Amino acid sequence: MKKVEFMGWKNCLEINSGEFKLIITAEIGPRIIGGFLNGGENIFYVDPETAGSSGGTAWNIYGGHRLWHAPEAMPRTYEPDNIPIAWDYDEASGTVWLSSGTAPCTGIHKSISIEPLGNEKFRLIHIIKNDNMWEIELAAWALSVMAPGGIGIVPQPQGDKQALLPNRYLTVWPYTNMADPRLTWGEKYTLLRQDSNTQSPCKLGLNCEGGWLAYVNNGTALIKRFKHMVDAEYPDNGCSVEVYTNHFMQEIETLSPLYNLAPGESITHIEEWEAKDGFGTIETEADASRHFG
Repeated sequence: MKKVEFMGWKNCLEINSGEFKLIITAEIGPRIIGGFLNGGENIFYVDPETAGSSGGTAWNIYGGHRLWHAPEAMPRTYEPDNIPIAWDYDEASGTVWLSSGTAPCTGIHKSISIEPLGNEKFRLIHIIKNDNMWEIELAAWALSVMAPGGIGIVPQPQGDKQALLPNRYLTVWPYTNMADPRLTWGEKYTLLRQDSNTQSPCKLGLNCEGGWLAYVNNGTALIKRFKHMVDAEYPDNGCSVEVYTNHFMQEIETLSPLYNLAPGESITHIEEWEAKDGFGTIETEADASRHFG
């Protein structure tokens, strides 16, 4: 780990796992703001209008990877994360720990630990703690805001083709056009393209029993793996993954099950990231299948 400056933020941390480098800003968050494989371009979107800034009372997207809690609600979900965070570093494991403290509006404490695993992989442990005096129901929600121009890949549940009962639960947001040309509804995968020429947003989610989703851009893939709990209740009508796109970015998101947290209790939601090069252009489900099986 070393301290660096990045896009106007003077107080940032850089950690590496093989040839995969992450940049964390300690001036807002907790938030990973940069991801670079083999010296390539940032895999994450960073908002040019707010890059390097902090403070204020308005919520800003900023970009990068953040931790929210679901289900989405206003104003709870959009509590600003504009102030410096606490951080610590364990030299033996290379793990960086980030904490925003307890949010005054929600009484929720958010923290993320980031451990390099080698071979261009990281383990991220997202923790949400209830510091209120009362019970709350929520889910941990890990959102990665990806750079424009790529394609999100979501595996669909498979199973017995002769089964009599449904095995997938698709959630579609009111602004989503099911005929949107950015969407491919395949047999094994759902694909969502980011298109900077299309203004309208598009979002969908499902019960991702495969426990992963990916975003491929300019030949580089970020693959996020997690544990899907088949018998658990997930937010948004059963979504353990969600993908959202608009004209300037795409989000690939994983969610924990819903929990009723008593005062002092916590949720732990783990993602394992892998960055890989060598992906060609992915336009069809057949293209995705060549890389993801």
